[in-house]
Amino acid sequence: MGWFRSDPPVVDFEAVIDTDGVTWQAFTDDDGVLVIDTDAEVEVFVNRAVVGGYVYPACVDDYGCLVVELDD
Repeated sequence: MGWFRSDPPVVDFEAVIDTDGVTWQAFTDDDGVLVIDTDAEVEVFVNRAVVGGYVYPACVDDYGCLVVELDD
């Protein structure tokens, strides 16, 4: 039997990287929704995130929250 967590761990990230390899400064709002820090209106397909200087696979879920796949 495994243990299940009701809340995923919170990860402080520095930036996100899109499928074209462009790095975007980003943050999450009070609801945990990813916000790209730019004045332009852009569509970004996130597939990696920078956490503590390391790059990890990542995606944005259906609710706009960033999901980072940290190594166990």
